[in-house]
Amino acid sequence: MPEEKLLRKLSFWHIWAIGVGAVIGDGIFLLIGEGVKSAGPLAIIAYVLAGLLMLTVMVALCELAVGMPKAGSLHVWARRVLGAGYGTVAGLAYTAMNIIFLGSVSLANGAISNYFFQWTSDPGVSALIWAVLLVTIVAAIALSGAELTGRVQLALVGTLVTLMAIFGIVGVTNSNFTSANFHPFAPFGVKGLWVAMGMGVYAYIGPLVLLTTGEEAKKITDLPKAMIGAFLTFLVIYTFAMIALIGLVSYKEMTLLESPFTYAAELMFGRVGGVIVNLAAWIAAFTCLVGEIYGSSRLLYGMAEEGVIPPIFSKVSKKTRIPWVSIVFAWIIGVLLIILGNIRAFESAYVELCMAGSEMGVIAWIICLLAAAKYKQKFPEEWEKLPWKIPGRAIVIPAAFIAAFITMYALVSGDPQSILYTAVSCIVLLLVYYGYSKKHMIIPERG
Repeated sequence: MPEEKLLRKLSFWHIWAIGVGAVIGDGIFLLIGEGVKSAGPLAIIAYVLAGLLMLTVMVALCELAVGMPKAGSLHVWARRVLGAGYGTVAGLAYTAMNIIFLGSVSLANGAISNYFFQWTSDPGVSALIWAVLLVTIVAAIALSGAELTGRVQLALVGTLVTLMAIFGIVGVTNSNFTSANFHPFAPFGVKGLWVAMGMGVYAYIGPLVLLTTGEEAKKITDLPKAMIGAFLTFLVIYTFAMIALIGLVSYKEMTLLESPFTYAAELMFGRVGGVIVNLAAWIAAFTCLVGEIYGSSRLLYGMAEEGVIPPIFSKVSKKTRIPWVSIVFAWIIGVLLIILGNIRAFESAYVELCMAGSEMGVIAWIICLLAAAKYKQKFPEEWEKLPWKIPGRAIVIPAAFIAAFITMYALVSGDPQSILYTAVSCIVLLLVYYGYSKKHMIIPERG
């Protein structure tokens, strides 16, 4: 019935903000520093190359989103083009990644929040309190409606981009900025470039959540436009921030610093600079949480509509028209993961779970890239009528596969043991398909 459907309330800027917020998270404050330590100034080139490679993945998948603008996104794309089993694995794998990140990013945001106020004398307990409080606030925003979620995300991302732009502009014009820090430019050679690229592709892993807005976007063609716009935004922000950071702080010094960005900001502005950078880091982590709970809840809703998971996940609020059961479920699992992450006995397993979550997300990409490659052939008439198609399809799709495999290699080489957790997770998803989804799946008339 119409009242049980989602509403098309998201504009181009709302969608853009969801994409930018999903990327400019802890990666810009942690992984850039690690990338520079590994490659020296050459990390600037490494991150640009990584961003361009990841852009090919996202552009390749935009065509599927335009042709099949459903909340179930990855599940629907893979199910229609490749088959029901592929759809179930892709949809559940990407949902798992988002929900796992909901817990880990909440903990990261809790630790950042301690910088401003610590609830108890134990920083770990205080971070736990903050994490639960913040993920609860994000869930409450999500429950208030898609339009409000988009507005909040747009306001926060706008603030974040402004702060990082100021950091870059003031950084390159500051008296502490020196070109000597860029020599030698490639102290660790090709090996350093490769390591930094691996960190770069990981930093750009999030914007696919933007394509889960298909069923709530006012204009379907806003999806690829917002994706390209989001990528250009954070590519410029990341590159500019790296140039400013390296010019202020030598890559040799960064190995001794816990937070290079905070140190650089304090060089420019004193103590207030550290406060500003930590505020930016807090906003960055918070915007990631918004994207993760949005993406996971829409995927759960879309899959429940087709019987992949129990129908209760497709329950929609009559007032706000949002999938409230899916949001509450994601929030509950997020809170449980936050608690698990604070139990010392489970620390190692929690790290492996987070790595496996990342790898599951890349598996979902690869499945959907296979669907993107076959979409034109499988549905030629439908494809011809698309209002937007992949530009340079013959180049973009192969490049996207290369980017996906580089990402997977970077993740696995960083933690070889995680592949076992990922393999077990895939087996579990296949058991879900054969044990439940295959028996209950309802294929819509459109296919």
